[in-house]
Amino acid sequence: MTLKQLKYALALGRLGSYIGVAKSMGVSQPAVSLQIQALEDELGIILFDRSTKNVEPTLNGIAFLEKAQSLVTESKQLEDFAIQLSEEIQGEVCLGIIPTLSPFLVPLFIDELNKKYPRIKIKIQEAITENILQGIKTGIFHAGIISTPIELKSNLDLVPLFYEQFYLYVSDKHELYSQDKIDISKLDFSDVWLLKEGNCFMDQVTNICSARPNQNGNFIYESNNIDALRRIVEYKGGITFLPELSTLMIPSEQEEMIKEIKGKKKVREISMVSLKTEVRLNLLNAISQVIKESVPSQMLREEDKEIVKTNFIEK
Repeated sequence: MTLKQLKYALALGRLGSYIGVAKSMGVSQPAVSLQIQALEDELGIILFDRSTKNVEPTLNGIAFLEKAQSLVTESKQLEDFAIQLSEEIQGEVCLGIIPTLSPFLVPLFIDELNKKYPRIKIKIQEAITENILQGIKTGIFHAGIISTPIELKSNLDLVPLFYEQFYLYVSDKHELYSQDKIDISKLDFSDVWLLKEGNCFMDQVTNICSARPNQNGNFIYESNNIDALRRIVEYKGGITFLPELSTLMIPSEQEEMIKEIKGKKKVREISMVSLKTEVRLNLLNAISQVIKESVPSQMLREEDKEIVKTNFIEK
């Protein structure tokens, strides 16, 4: 049994096609078939059902592939560990960041990270929480930055980075525009534009006020983009919710549209998530420290803030 065979088997389980595996791994289709067959012969079990159009794992195959994924991930970590034995902070990190955070956070810290740690090669990809967690477990991501708290079931570790306050963004045509702080209980939610269902930010807003998306009239707008909703408010009227970092990039002529929510500050906890066995902890710690130095200092304090729960449960 070889790591190459395990990687082929995992790719076949994921793609369901020998041709797809061959293309993705830069080898011939017969080579893939021979390696998979040799693996099954050695194990004495059938890993894949080939009787259907798409090749699918058998019940034994599903159990085997789950263990194989752990071994392949750990083998990659062993390779990386050799690099990390050096005292110098260097290496490659692939980081997943949720879409409601990435466009506002990355510009704040990336230049400072490159200046302070020029030998860290960082690749950042926007992804929803579910895909980030799955990507960490399968080795696509080394870590992720997500909104927490969430309910975890696997070998993952969460480290809080900062606490981002929720704000309202109110059209200058709206009756609440003149107020500096707004009582959530006074909102008419037919005026409120929200993100598409299934987004953690949307979940947290729902937990704040039991709001539902604006679907009045003949215009319905679904988006996973914070800036898109902000522009809808500017041109169509109404109200939306904004995370704190997004407010730092709003032009000065629109700053009066930003309103605080009355009562205790409601925030979302932003955390770094990675495998408990991740060998790049020195790199992740360096990135985390630069992020903390880059965000406004009041966002680092948890005191006197209400952390809004998400509804996310790891599958």
